Order: sequence, then C-alpha cells, then structure tokens
Amino acid sequence: MNKIIATDLDGTLFYPKDHKNMICNSNLFFLQSFIDKGGKVVLVTGRSVDYGHKVCKTIGRDCSIIAFNGACVFHENKLIKEVTIPNVDAKELIAKACSEYGLPGVFLMTSNGLFIHLKYKSKLIRLGYKLYYSSLKIYAEKIDITESSYEKELENGRIFKIMLFFGLGNKNKQKASNVNKIIREKYSNIEANWSKNVIEITGKGSGKALTLEKLCEDFNINKDDIYVIGDSGNDISMFKAFHEHSFCMSHAPENVKKYAKYTLDNFEDLSRYIY
Repeated sequence: MNKIIATDLDGTLFYPKDHKNMICNSNLFFLQSFIDKGGKVVLVTGRSVDYGHKVCKTIGRDCSIIAFNGACVFHENKLIKEVTIPNVDAKELIAKACSEYGLPGVFLMTSNGLFIHLKYKSKLIRLGYKLYYSSLKIYAEKIDITESSYEKELENGRIFKIMLFFGLGNKNKQKASNVNKIIREKYSNIEANWSKNVIEITGKGSGKALTLEKLCEDFNINKDDIYVIGDSGNDISMFKAFHEHSFCMSHAPENVKKYAKYTLDNFEDLSRYIY
C-alpha cells in the first residue's frame, strides 16, 4: 500500500485527548494497523521536532515529521530541512505587533524550547501560565517562563516559530484572523497562519502544504497518495494543495471546514476512505 496519511496533532490525532497515553486507543490502533499494512504517516504539526519524536515513540512506528508548521522536516531518520527566522526580523515584527495590537503575550519556539513574553509583568499572571502548561501534562512542550530567557532567545536563539497571542474569547479569535490577513500582505519574508486566538509565524519557504509538496517532489511521492487531515487555520493550505483527499475534523470552525473536501467526527473514521 502506497498511501500516506499526513496528519495534524492537536485537535486531530490528539482528539479526543488522552492525558495519560497521548493518543487515544482507537486512533493509535488505526495508525499502527495502517503502517503495518504498508502505509506511511507524516506528522504535520506546529509543535517541535523533539515533541514529534515523542509522538513517534508513542505510536511505536517510524513516521516522518514536519514540525514548526514546516520549518523543520525529519524524514527517513534524517533532519533534511530547517528554516529559521532571523533574530533582527523577529524583534522588529514582535515590537510592531505588540505596539499596534496590544498583545497580551508572545511565544517563541526555538531549538531550546518554548519561551514566553507577557505584556503584564505580574508574577501571578506568569505563575498562571506555568500552572496552565503543567496541566497539559503529556501534551506540554519544554517551556521556560522567565522573561530573561525569552530576551536571550529573541536576541541569539535559533527561532523556528513565533506565536502572537491575542487573548481569549471569540472577539480576540476574530481579531487574530483579521490581523493575520494584514500581516500576510505586509511581510513578504515570512509565512503567517491563523490558528484560533493565535497567529503563527515561520520563516519564508516553510508552511505545511509547501513543505509537504516539496517532500513529495524530493522523494518521488505521488501527491494522489496523500491523505491530509487537520482542524485549524494552519491546515487550510494542506486542504487546498491536496484537496481530493482532504479531511477536516467536524469540531473545527466553519471557515476552516469549508476548505476541506470531507468532514470527519473522529480521526479513525479516515479508515472508511482509505480502505
């Protein structure tokens, strides 16, 4: 079987959540069976490569990893692509975004983990973020909540992804969607994707669909064999590029679902279309 599942993680493979085992049994058994029958899996995520390896370990099978929304690619046990955002560009973009939109928080994902900058310097608010990430348990990335560490990474770190956080609630979700369009038009040296209350920014030449298409080209993979599945704004590019076999989770926003050809209630329902 030459078929390949290219799947998002949060809200997709991780739906419903299983805080003990990471992937619920029905999704896990489906993927394991699919791979054992000759299929292949590509994890296409905004998360880090390191976290992608944890997912592969949970699945118990080799998978390719497209991490940081396409800024890093791990394929056939090799790191074959890395796209970072120049530090000077990152500082300029973040400063303008914070000034113009009053962002309550900014997140950096670098080679050293996840780092947080907060608009308000209250220790209580920072503690709240720490407790929130602790509550994620098995889903938590490696995180450092100190402002000094954030400043250090912004100055000298290898930045793979910036997340501009607009705050909670539907009003801020819509604001993030609107500002994402502005940023995409304003900056030609980055890739920007809207995901709920966050705008995710990566270096030029990344992006989930672009990277997945390049993987097909470089390794002679037939695009018709790719089944893409996701639930968020950063998955829309995959739905467009691989539309014939594109699947969106039914709990996704309507303005995301409309780009996919099919809608699924559960990840494992993909089996009906593959077999």
